[in-house]
Amino acid sequence: MSRLNAVERNALPENQRRFHDAVAAIRRRPITGPFIVLMNSSPDLAARFAHLGHYFHARGQADESILSMRVRGFASLIGARALNAPYEWSAWVNWALDAGITQETVDAIREGRTPPHPTAEEVLITGFCTQLISGNHRVDKRTFDAALGHFGAQGLVELVVTLGYFTMIALPLNAFEMRMSPDQKKIRRPFAPLAVTGTPWRGPVAPRAGLPPVAAAVTAPPRLKPLSTHDDMAPADQHFLDRVILTRGWISGVFQALLHTPDVAARIASIGAYVLYETILTPRQRTLAWLTTARELDCNYVWQSTLPAAQAAGVEAGLIAALEADRLPAALAADDRLLFDYCYQLLRDNHHVSDDSHHAVIERFGVATAVQIAASVGYAAMMALVANAFDVAPPAGDTQPAL
Repeated sequence: MSRLNAVERNALPENQRRFHDAVAAIRRRPITGPFIVLMNSSPDLAARFAHLGHYFHARGQADESILSMRVRGFASLIGARALNAPYEWSAWVNWALDAGITQETVDAIREGRTPPHPTAEEVLITGFCTQLISGNHRVDKRTFDAALGHFGAQGLVELVVTLGYFTMIALPLNAFEMRMSPDQKKIRRPFAPLAVTGTPWRGPVAPRAGLPPVAAAVTAPPRLKPLSTHDDMAPADQHFLDRVILTRGWISGVFQALLHTPDVAARIASIGAYVLYETILTPRQRTLAWLTTARELDCNYVWQSTLPAAQAAGVEAGLIAALEADRLPAALAADDRLLFDYCYQLLRDNHHVSDDSHHAVIERFGVATAVQIAASVGYAAMMALVANAFDVAPPAGDTQPAL
């Protein structure tokens, strides 16, 4: 059963109702699913999520992904299965079928099997996405080169962001066990739902075998040409670079990769500006959530980008070292323990939050904060996937905002 109810427009403060209207207008439908979750915390953040999501949901419009709906649909099903995300599966399965993904392929993904007759493109997408979301969260050169040759630089960045966006949206949905309403299902053809497998992580944290270093410098050259100045951009796209600069003052490493799809980069920058500067999370909560995410996704870039802010927030050196070693200390402040349990449950095992952890977090921090913890972890995970996929080097001691 869903853990949250919709927030009626008139129940919002008057200065927040415009964001409710923006979400409904961008999505061309009532407030549902992830936007119910986000509206319970920040209608502004909900509108920013909707603006990015429109790029991947749109069909037949000028401002939509250059990836075919078949590619988007296939990647969404892989992501939904990997993250045990039943809402996202429900939202995308009919679109994937309409775009030409066969029913036998859909059934195989839903059941955790290898599709029996995949196309060459499906094999490529599966290999790329599976490497990125599992193991050491890196894509080998052969697979990367094949994907770059097939999709091109913009298309490949959009494939990674498609997977990242679904991660960012799935984690808040999973945290609050959102399900499609009967009215939503009525407007869709019948489909087999995605069953949530496994159980929530219950700890204790055990160091993973063969854990790659997360604070080490990235020595490999970036896999895409970094774009950081107006001269790097086509004249028609230079205003997108301006929008990114407006949110954080410069073009950081991860945005130098994202600007290969400039409209997406600007939409992501808007979300990042919220989680960097406008979140209700305390600096300690935000940076601990991001460090946890960076360690789970073995992302040097997110780790190094977060360290200065974590240190400024007073996060103890011993706790940072313990997180890097994947071994939390036995003695933790109660609030830190709640936060880590919540983040690990979202990031590990079946990516769902147990009733006990959910109730404890809500009782201690409140619904609005719990929503933003899940959303902030999702944002950091999306950025980690981008940084890892394209070998983006972490900042070298720079205190400018890099995420």
